Amino acid sequence: MNFLRILESTAFSEWVLTSMLGFPTLIALHSIGMAVAAGLTIVVTLYLYRLVAGIADAKLPGILRIAMWGFLLNLVTGLAIFVPRGTEYLANVTFLVKMLLVLISAAILVWLKSHVAQLARKSVDVCGSVRARRLSLVSSATWIGAIVTGRLIAYLGSVY
Repeated sequence: MNFLRILESTAFSEWVLTSMLGFPTLIALHSIGMAVAAGLTIVVTLYLYRLVAGIADAKLPGILRIAMWGFLLNLVTGLAIFVPRGTEYLANVTFLVKMLLVLISAAILVWLKSHVAQLARKSVDVCGSVRARRLSLVSSATWIGAIVTGRLIAYLGSVY
């Protein structure tokens, strides 16, 4: 916790908390990353369940790669948002639930990209992979849960 207190006292933390650009810019970029990561994961899930058509199996690894870039943007901006109030966030159960959901989502995203790429290289019907369908559904659900809990942090804790 001492390390977090040191981070909270930096000029960067002050900039995030008090400048007109700090927090608004970071939260906007965080929202974009979330939309890309969660949105594309949900699109892939819908495709794997044959609810969306018109996407070639060979394009799925590229779509999931872009989703991973969205997650990377979320990771960087999320850490920047965390720095000024890390001790408060770690004491917030809603935040901890969000982080658990994000970790599950991200782990599945990494696995799903690899699995789908492997199936596409073999010219196997990606939609036929029961494991890919089920895990993509779990990933989509956990992304949605992370979004909801992320919004609830402002209402269920003393962070804001």
